[in-house]
Amino acid sequence: MANNFWIISRIIAAALALASLCVSPASAASLTLTFSSAAGGIALGGSGTSASTVTFGSVMAYGGVVPAGVTKSINGTTDWTLSTPINVLVTKTGLGNSANYTMTAQLQTSDLTHTWKLGAATVTSASPATVTATGAYGSVTPYTLSLTIPFSTSAGSVNNTLNIVVTSN
Repeated sequence: MANNFWIISRIIAAALALASLCVSPASAASLTLTFSSAAGGIALGGSGTSASTVTFGSVMAYGGVVPAGVTKSINGTTDWTLSTPINVLVTKTGLGNSANYTMTAQLQTSDLTHTWKLGAATVTSASPATVTATGAYGSVTPYTLSLTIPFSTSAGSVNNTLNIVVTSN
């Protein structure tokens, strides 16, 4: 039987904001979720905490400047993608037999225009996407955050909130 310990975090992207809320019974058991800048990735504001931010800034599909630590890819004639690695660390206290955790992500607001991914998981507002089913406690895990923008969309700001939930297995 799975334990009911979980963490909810937010990623507000294009600007990406990562914040976590630890929830557990009135015991000493808990999970802690920490986001940090990855080697070769964009610098997270508040790196090393559960309340980090990322801002891709003003980026154009063709020309312009891409922020340090961000990769821009042109995907044929249909769209383009911005991506950056981020690190995730989940630690546990007092969870006994819990060998690992499951992490899911879900957009807070519907976005039918852009494609959001965390790792290999495509993230929508419809339902939580499993990012990992068996994450290792106490081990920094790199994930790639990516945002794909169709060429058919008008220039403008792209923002959303990505809710991340971590549950002990």
